[in-house]
Amino acid sequence: MTQAQQQTREDVEKFLQRFFGPGNRAWPGLDPEYRHKDRSMPFVEALRRGDDAPIVLPRAYADRDRFAMYVIARDQGDRSNTAELIRAFAGPTYVAYEEQVGIQPVRLDPDDPVERALLDFAGDRPIFRLDTGRTLEHRGNLADVLLLMQKTVASRPPRLWRVAKPIGRLLAEFDASLAAGAEAASSVVLDHLAAAGGVTATNLANLRIKRLDRLGRSREILSLPELADVVSQNPPAPVKEAILNAVYAALQGPLVENDLSAAQELLVERGRFVPDLLDISVDSLGPQAITVLLMTATVLDDVSTLHRLVEAVQHADRADELSPLVWDDSRRALQGRHEETADNPQTSAQLEPAAEEAAQEATVEHLPVDSWQSLLAAVTARSSEGKLALENRSWLSWPSPATEDAALAAFLDGLENHAAEEAWRAVGAFIDAVGYEAPAGLTAHAFIRNAVTFDRFGPGDLAVLQALTEIALRAAPSARTYTDLLDEIGAERGRWVSPERAPIALDFVDRLFLAACPSTEARSNLAYSLLEPLWLHQQRLERADWAFAQRLSRELDIAFEWEPPAGDDDQGESTSEIPPLTLLLYSLDEAVLARCREEVGRLAPAVKVMTASDHVGTPQLRQKARTADVIVLATRCAKHAATGFIDQHAVTEHIGYANGSGSASLLRAAVDKLRAAAAASS
Repeated sequence: MTQAQQQTREDVEKFLQRFFGPGNRAWPGLDPEYRHKDRSMPFVEALRRGDDAPIVLPRAYADRDRFAMYVIARDQGDRSNTAELIRAFAGPTYVAYEEQVGIQPVRLDPDDPVERALLDFAGDRPIFRLDTGRTLEHRGNLADVLLLMQKTVASRPPRLWRVAKPIGRLLAEFDASLAAGAEAASSVVLDHLAAAGGVTATNLANLRIKRLDRLGRSREILSLPELADVVSQNPPAPVKEAILNAVYAALQGPLVENDLSAAQELLVERGRFVPDLLDISVDSLGPQAITVLLMTATVLDDVSTLHRLVEAVQHADRADELSPLVWDDSRRALQGRHEETADNPQTSAQLEPAAEEAAQEATVEHLPVDSWQSLLAAVTARSSEGKLALENRSWLSWPSPATEDAALAAFLDGLENHAAEEAWRAVGAFIDAVGYEAPAGLTAHAFIRNAVTFDRFGPGDLAVLQALTEIALRAAPSARTYTDLLDEIGAERGRWVSPERAPIALDFVDRLFLAACPSTEARSNLAYSLLEPLWLHQQRLERADWAFAQRLSRELDIAFEWEPPAGDDDQGESTSEIPPLTLLLYSLDEAVLARCREEVGRLAPAVKVMTASDHVGTPQLRQKARTADVIVLATRCAKHAATGFIDQHAVTEHIGYANGSGSASLLRAAVDKLRAAAAASS
């Protein structure tokens, strides 16, 4: 029995009186004499009957010209199914929503009497609030399609089961979305994992920490109430590193100023969990995490740990990656205790044979996962070693996939369907490992073929596809390979190009313009096919998307006539009227930064735009973070030392993230945040 079916008739009537009470003029007080009651009555009757369909109720706001339809899922686990129903019946035609995020439940306002009634009635069931245009026709159309949805679902035979994505596939989507810089998509997948069940609270906390680390939101990691539980459960290496990175962000300011004493004081204050993380191997850690470990071992006078850390850094020849201040202090501390360490070396000496014996046992039973080829083989075979290598990011200590490019591509192309689908679990690691350095174009192209074959066209998938395309194009493919690549990307464009997904389509076109072009015809064909749906529906585009589409058409000599979207200013302040705010844009792709900066200058001429692509915190970056009214970051391949530093020194609350790695995604996020900041200051 669903939660909705357990509520009594009395519960329903009390709720309806509250819902149609103060704040809702759709059917005031359920007055039987109200002349427009026929518009709301079908939805009320469906609720009273207890139909096996989502609950739908209308609201006409009493204090402003706004109309919304609320949809309540029949059960807590029906979140995804209800969202799919809304999309199928109302879709982007009648419902305004951000395609990168999809149709999602909303956080209701408990101080609003109507939404308070919904919260009390629905409990923990997902609630969707659907907005549409201001005209009576738009509102009537939305009501009609939702009524049809209810009738269709209610007339179906009852289903006692539901199909959901496997947890493994959701985890792969989460990692891939993070790697591609799809901030909103990673949040949605995390919500789906929480709603799906089968993932423990600790593992969900681990994923949340990984996401916050990627976004550079260090202060949020250290303030998580479940952090102590996470540390006590011996989390995977990336989670431990994320916690260490968060601590480093708090220390980075004093370290930049060469104030070691102040940094050590902050370490004692902010790093209360670090002593429990000292046993981690440093092989796959970044310099920020290693710096925190060295400082902690020094402060605690933990000679054996300090000896192990210093030896590991020297063996890997990584001393030049660390703060000279911390590295020199650690070596001095070790030198000062050299005699004691020499007299009592058994701790580290005892650890090494044990580790070596364990490694030998593992080698006897299983093949080692110590290269990209062995990782892909293990992942496609669904072995525990492959899963563990991905979970612990073992690949960080390996050479770039570019060194095995041809072999990796051949392996991926030779897989049977089931194994090929499993291989997608490694795509996030591949994107992270390649970064913006030496490209592995053949492997990226093989992953693109995988995406097309298995219909990976969700919002997060498309951000991944765009990142793979950037890698493939950066590898300077031949004219034939270039043409094949663009044909594959464009083959299913009708399934994913729409005004609601304009930024991701524009990111693809922008990359075509920025990359070397061995075939003008192939580039023009794909650019035309991606821009044409946007041109045909240009009145539905956001102002920023429309402006960038116009620019790309001009740059690529595609003769579309673009007219400014009508009613652009209905959704907020006109971009041209945004007051003199200071905007900081961060990305490691300097070409994207330059284009976004130019476009913001055209759309909002009063805005001062600063850009940053630093890998670490600097005095200049600190000054930019402190003076910015709005900060927008592209997180693909972002360096935590920089994003965490920005988060640590930002004064503004208006911080946003691009939902991809291209110019259009960054521009859309920047304009949205500028509008929000302008509205807040007015």
